[in-house]
Amino acid sequence: MNKVPMQKRIIVVDDDDDVLQIMRFILEEQGHLVEAVCDIESFNRLTGFKPDLILLDDWLIDGYGHELCQKLKQDHRTRMVPVILISAQNGIEEAAEKGNADDYITKPFDVDFFMSKIQAWLSPHYNSCSPN
Repeated sequence: MNKVPMQKRIIVVDDDDDVLQIMRFILEEQGHLVEAVCDIESFNRLTGFKPDLILLDDWLIDGYGHELCQKLKQDHRTRMVPVILISAQNGIEEAAEKGNADDYITKPFDVDFFMSKIQAWLSPHYNSCSPN
C-alpha cells in the first residue's frame, strides 16, 4: 500500500508561484494539509503550523533555502522535521549537503517521482537515510 494513512502537514516554500501552486495541488489531492509560502519571511511567520515535512526551494527572493535548512536543523524544535531541498540550479546536491537537508529534488520533476519521495519521507517507517 503506497498511500500515507494519515493526513500530514507540509510546508512548501517556493518563489515561483506556478510551481508553488502545482506542489500544493498535488499534495492536497493526496489528502495532506499544506501551507504554501513564497519566501523565508513568510515561512518564519508560520509559528503555529507544526509540519511533518518541509519542501524548500533553494533560491528564494530573500535568501537561500539551504541556509534556512541549516538553521532548522540546528533548532531543537525543528531538527527532526525532514527537509527536502528543491532547485533547478546545478549543484543542488551540494547545497542540500551544505544545508543538512534530508533529501533533494531537481526541478523540473516528474510527478510520480515527486510523490514517491514525499510518501517515503512521510512513511512511519522512514529512517535517517535518504529513501530511494
